Amino acid sequence: MEALKNHPLLEGKVQVSSRIRELAPYDPVSSLDAIKSRPGMVHYKLDWNETTVPPSPRVKKRLVEYLQNGYKLHWYPEMNNRQLFEKIAGYVGCRPSQVLVTNGSDEALELLCQCYLEDGYNVVSPVPTYNHFLHFARRTGATVKEVRGANPFLPSLKEIARAIDGNTKIVYLANPNNPTGNLYSPAEVLQLAIHHPQVLIVSDEAYYEFAGVSCAKLVEEVDNIVVTRSFSKCFVLAGLRIGYLVGSDSIITDMRRVHNPKSVNTMAQLAAVAALEDLPYYKSYIRSVKRGAALVQDFCRKRGIRCIPTYANFVLIQLDEPTRVAEMLAEQGVYVRDRSHQLPGIIRLGLGTEEQMAEVLQRFEQVLLKLRN
Repeated sequence: MEALKNHPLLEGKVQVSSRIRELAPYDPVSSLDAIKSRPGMVHYKLDWNETTVPPSPRVKKRLVEYLQNGYKLHWYPEMNNRQLFEKIAGYVGCRPSQVLVTNGSDEALELLCQCYLEDGYNVVSPVPTYNHFLHFARRTGATVKEVRGANPFLPSLKEIARAIDGNTKIVYLANPNNPTGNLYSPAEVLQLAIHHPQVLIVSDEAYYEFAGVSCAKLVEEVDNIVVTRSFSKCFVLAGLRIGYLVGSDSIITDMRRVHNPKSVNTMAQLAAVAALEDLPYYKSYIRSVKRGAALVQDFCRKRGIRCIPTYANFVLIQLDEPTRVAEMLAEQGVYVRDRSHQLPGIIRLGLGTEEQMAEVLQRFEQVLLKLRN
């Protein structure tokens, strides 16, 4: 074996492409190891904006029935699940032909970059925003033009429009945005699309169910708007990875050129259909999250702490020592995201039900007491 290693024909090594070599790996920050290390504690995982309740009982029932009734996990998933497409279309208010189901909305965003970007083109996006999309864009060789407004919580589409040039192919709008939580209205997004028909306007609506405002109807008005959505947030299916894209028939045709129809697994498809059949369950959860947000805002107001509400399932809290507070909360079993490197003094606190947030705030109070002492 040693002789084989030193063989002259085996000198050198396989080289990654220069484009990829320039990229930094996406480095996810996760609390899972800390949670696993303390199995006896009740943990509140609020760092990834995940849902804090189980899926609808209907989802569990559908998955258990599938596994118990001898269905074929050794078969590939259904590649044109008419029932799923029709359920999503009915929920969105569009035609099934305007829907593409993907492995999480991340895959939809990645496919958009593969379809419309290459060397010499650029993407315009306000920042800070969802970094994974920017990573997808850079992988194609395109340039990302970051628009950093004077106030990140009040971004202006006029600033976005000024950044568009003849090489701009995509404008990316996380809508509501993560981490700032702001929202662009369908009317202003439509105006941007009308004035720049050569540019694809992407409205990433992962948090749509919490905001209640969508650009999905605009795909009937113009061809250059697409909407991506997720079953990971409100619908509690983050671990199964399923999302979808809504666009004009021509956009969907383009996307199918690069889409792998086997990418969405059978269990995810079954769960998504079942979730859309039990909307009252999720609407009740959303109402409870909004009451939880009100508890947090009231808690902060009484203590003179700035709390910034959002259109998503998180709030932003501004503190003198955000990193230290995030670490101390983690010791208490409450996991949040320190966003102070993007937004000075800010931690992002995901929201659960009002009962869960009441317990979280008790632990937050303990942290504040320790800081004062």
